[in-house]
Amino acid sequence: MFCTRCGANNLDTNQVCTSCGSTLPLKSGRPGQSPQSGSVPPPNYYPPSGSSQPQPQPPYPGYQGYTPQPNYQGGAMIPQNWQALGADKKITAGVLAILIGSLGVHKFILGYKNEGLIMLLGTILTCGIAAAVFGVIGVVEGILYLVKSDEEFVKTYIQNKKGWF
Repeated sequence: MFCTRCGANNLDTNQVCTSCGSTLPLKSGRPGQSPQSGSVPPPNYYPPSGSSQPQPQPPYPGYQGYTPQPNYQGGAMIPQNWQALGADKKITAGVLAILIGSLGVHKFILGYKNEGLIMLLGTILTCGIAAAVFGVIGVVEGILYLVKSDEEFVKTYIQNKKGWF
């Protein structure tokens, strides 16, 4: 329900405007009350700019009805440069994961030091026995890296830091 004084949007159950504190008109949705004709302004109602009434503010982060628009700035779509965000590492990491995945080099390229050390030290300390397992993991991860789009790759492995698979 819109306030007739300031134009703020309120819940239908409110009896007082949450913005300016004025009494809201009665609405038929409230039990035991009758509606007043012409009491609800149109959805795009704003009081005159010269009036002393407070002007409604646009939604802001944290506001109950705020929904952020991804990749928008000032109403214009912002193109994402996925290469600049880390997609340039996709092919390098993917190919190295397939070729020498048991050494964990692809993990170091993506910035996963712990996972890279686990693979490298596991292969070296077991005299190559763990290389078979880590090699399979490397091939699977390399294929996953290469089949993902640049956007998916950046979101999954660069931004969300998904270390395994």
